[in-house]
Amino acid sequence: MPKRKEKPNNSLLSFIKIINDNKFFAGIIMLTMNIGSKYISIELSKTQESYIKYSLGRQLLVFTVLWMGTRDIVTSLIMTVIFILFADYLFNEHSKYCIIPEKYKELNITLDTSHNKVTQKEVNDAIDVLKRARIHKKDKPDDDLENKLYKENFI
Repeated sequence: MPKRKEKPNNSLLSFIKIINDNKFFAGIIMLTMNIGSKYISIELSKTQESYIKYSLGRQLLVFTVLWMGTRDIVTSLIMTVIFILFADYLFNEHSKYCIIPEKYKELNITLDTSHNKVTQKEVNDAIDVLKRARIHKKDKPDDDLENKLYKENFI
């Protein structure tokens, strides 16, 4: 009986199955995940860090995490593509394909206008709240709280 040629599709699927079951591949993926999530300290130049951070580093890390969860290359690749589409395009307010309503984009801008810096207005508001709390405490002393703190050696 003559041998039949394997179909290319069947050959590819069998190759993927071999990789899926390969413990060395699992080890390489685990190592990649550790490096990508900074569990292992490796000295990289600024150029190398930028390349990893802004090119394929994030996609590779997402794939790695997904593969560790699914142990299936095809599923992990599909989920990685879906994640990248959602994160980089559909839910990225700087993308022209963003589907986030404008009111939520504006809310983010409103909530953080100082780019994580404390403004003088926020300082003044905090001082005002503390002054009101001090006045409230003087008007209504909490003897029970003071006794509890005394018993716990906090006073």
